Amino acid sequence: MRTDKVTLIAGGAGSIGSALAERLAHAGSNDLILVDKDENRLEYLRLRLAEAGFDNLILYVADLRNLSHVNRIFAKHTPDLVFNCAAHKHVVSGQRNVAETTRNNLLTTLNLLKARHRNQESKFIHISTDKAVEPTSVMGASKMLCECMVRHEFPKTSKANSIVRFGNVKGTQGSVLEIWKRQLAEKKPLSVTDLSMKRYMMSIDDACSQIMRLVGFESGTYLLDMGPMFTVKEMLASFLKESEVDLLDYKVNIMGGKPGEKKVESLYWPSESFQSIKAGNNMVNQVFDSPRFDYDRALKASEGFDDEYTLKALKSIFGGSIA
Repeated sequence: MRTDKVTLIAGGAGSIGSALAERLAHAGSNDLILVDKDENRLEYLRLRLAEAGFDNLILYVADLRNLSHVNRIFAKHTPDLVFNCAAHKHVVSGQRNVAETTRNNLLTTLNLLKARHRNQESKFIHISTDKAVEPTSVMGASKMLCECMVRHEFPKTSKANSIVRFGNVKGTQGSVLEIWKRQLAEKKPLSVTDLSMKRYMMSIDDACSQIMRLVGFESGTYLLDMGPMFTVKEMLASFLKESEVDLLDYKVNIMGGKPGEKKVESLYWPSESFQSIKAGNNMVNQVFDSPRFDYDRALKASEGFDDEYTLKALKSIFGGSIA
């Protein structure tokens, strides 16, 4: 990946955003702009990279839902490459905060697209999730609507929008492995939803490596190479083995699946087709024929932060599949 670019990472303090920032800092990017509303995590990242000798970070504590602020940042720096890693990402939280999750994810994406529209030659890469496919959760629905927005907003004047869709990532904030690690350290029973649930799981390094390789690809929707699916039982056994703990000797609380959670995640919509493309040591799939949904309707429904009204709109948009 070329490093003579001005790169902006929205959600730069998050798990994927900060991991991308570290890789780009090590690669020697000219200017690296991180935007996030989490002041503490931004400052922690700055200090950690400064200690390692990297001083090319430009940090903005900003709410991406404020278009004026976003426009000022883009006007000042005119980034060549924009990674949109900003989102509310937790399924359970999304079910409890329907309007907030919907509005945050849609409005931040829309504002970034509007601000980036000033520099039509810049590349825009949006980070999505397998939970956006045939969504059953508010978070998944909002991420699918963001995909639609990126594919279709300013379609005549901007042909450099790409979407990267992938599944669960080890080591991210709030991931099940991180929860188990904390519970094990505190000698508490491990919380497990459903041992038969199946999930894709990749390392954060693998995810970032594949994302960065896609920078030079043409505009489109891409699915990362996720490898095989694992059951929660397999993930639990592997975690305890790595922690040198015997599954039979450690208490596990089976909690059951929560509203919005799928038994098995999907990577493609039934209507989608794909073409495999070599990306370094991996094969990624470029996805075609993705369905289109009315993101503007959902954005308007969330204006009043009325959870019941917003959920009703999402259920209508997706045919009642949202929990």
